[in-house]
Amino acid sequence: MPELPDLQVFSRNLTNMLKGKTLDNAVIHTKQKIRVSEKSLQELIGKKLIQVYREGKRLYFDFGKGAILSLHLMLHGKLVYSADENPKYTLVALKFKDGKTLAITDFQKMANMELNPPPSEGIDALSPKLTAKMLSELLQSSKAKIKTLLMDQQVIGGIGNAYADEILYEAGISPLSIANKIPEREVQKLQKAIKQVLESAEKQILKEHPNIIHGEVRDFMKVHIKNANTDKKGNKILQTKIGGRTTYYTEQQEVFK
Repeated sequence: MPELPDLQVFSRNLTNMLKGKTLDNAVIHTKQKIRVSEKSLQELIGKKLIQVYREGKRLYFDFGKGAILSLHLMLHGKLVYSADENPKYTLVALKFKDGKTLAITDFQKMANMELNPPPSEGIDALSPKLTAKMLSELLQSSKAKIKTLLMDQQVIGGIGNAYADEILYEAGISPLSIANKIPEREVQKLQKAIKQVLESAEKQILKEHPNIIHGEVRDFMKVHIKNANTDKKGNKILQTKIGGRTTYYTEQQEVFK
């Protein structure tokens, strides 16, 4: 599933591709998880796209006041921008007057779209409001494992399985730690790690794949590495399941319980 750094890059590239272009047609091919009617979608026809931005794990297509489409790609959703009006597995097709279509595809049919959705409940992981003080307050109110809390989109938006592992590795905190048992000094490290890991990943993705609008780039990760035995420091990489998700960490990450 695309996480914050991926979606940050997608939004930048989509804005570069589509800013100022006029929507010519909108078609829903599969309605399973699409929470907007085709009639409402077609009311956007003739409007120019102002920008595409990200909040949490969602992309927002801003066509002006009262005309914002939000998109969650889920696990296998992809964005395809081409002359093909109906690529394989298309859920929704947005055709622009340049003759090209932005298709939202998903063979699992789980990607979802809304028009003018309510504000997100959780604070975005890169929000300047997510200070060490606020993070400490969020942790103190939870007895969940720290990895579970970091992935809870109603608490902090944008972090998924892979980047939760990378953030905790950078902070030196075990994913098995209990959120409200983590001391203040370690919370400060965690807050810095969230910002550092996510922003660094965005830069790395842009460097390796400057025009990407779908997929995941993971080859620069330090601990969330499938089939790796050790990290670059020679520490053994361990695996466990937390919330049903495969978790990667090392014994050098301190456990707080």
